Amino acid sequence: MRFVTRLSLPPYSVNKVTERADSLMKDLITDRTPLVIAAEINTIRHQTGKILLAGAIEIGRRLKEAKDLLPYGEWGKWLKESVSYSQRTADRLMQVCEEYETKLLASPDSDGQSDSSPVTNLTYTQALILLGIPEEEREEFIAEHDVESMTRVELQQAVKDRDQAIQEKRDLQNDLILKSNELAQLTTQTQSLEQQVNDYKLKYSAEQEKVTLKQRELEAAKKEVPSTRKIAELEKKLKDAETKSSVRTTEAQFTIHRDNMIKAYDELLKMLTALDRTDSEAKEKYRETVSMIVENMAKTLKVWPPVIKTNLSINTTQSERG
Repeated sequence: MRFVTRLSLPPYSVNKVTERADSLMKDLITDRTPLVIAAEINTIRHQTGKILLAGAIEIGRRLKEAKDLLPYGEWGKWLKESVSYSQRTADRLMQVCEEYETKLLASPDSDGQSDSSPVTNLTYTQALILLGIPEEEREEFIAEHDVESMTRVELQQAVKDRDQAIQEKRDLQNDLILKSNELAQLTTQTQSLEQQVNDYKLKYSAEQEKVTLKQRELEAAKKEVPSTRKIAELEKKLKDAETKSSVRTTEAQFTIHRDNMIKAYDELLKMLTALDRTDSEAKEKYRETVSMIVENMAKTLKVWPPVIKTNLSINTTQSERG
């Protein structure tokens, strides 16, 4: 059963807006031209929108009151049977009430004065669109845009442009953070590699000093009319020192190349992981390429250095006759 009761709305809602519309109509030019008529229509349409907003706020406030009184689970049924509202429509009207009631109640007699809140001049449609902007930013947005003279499409586009600009700013900030992290990581890796190179240089210099010392000992032994055995021993020590130095130098070079390959491979995996979130098709293409390279490298390293093959064949028959 649907109950209908006549209610008297507060002055700031329907009555006040209607009085304002009548006052504006009296101030319009009496010379009837298409331009004047269009201005009257637009004025009436805007004032009607304000009346709708005031009515929506009053309905939303009463919906909230009814929801608090109804038992759990009866809300949807009551909406359908008593006021013919869907859950979505009721939620929207209650949200309009929550977002705009305080501002309109604070300025019931503003009549569009400059010191009143900007939301007092909104229509119902404009108020709905501006719900997409946080309350703490809404008045600033209204002040920066001529919302009152905007069409619905223009206002929707302005809100969309704002959201897009905010998202682009967030994306840029995220990219900047990501790049900063990558730069810090690369800096750390570079410093680590530089330290490794310095360490290997120090080790190489120490080995070179040992070789130089052995060479001096050998030269000194030769000048002292040494025996053949003594010279042989010194030459052997020198050769062992040179061999040991060469081996350590090779180990140092191998370690550097190995670590660089491992780090490059790790960075490649991180790049593929990040790319998988943005462009899975490109990620798969690069992954297949890397897999092919790794397989070829593994296949090549099975026998290294490779066996030299030749197409030349020896004619054993002619060799025997010769």
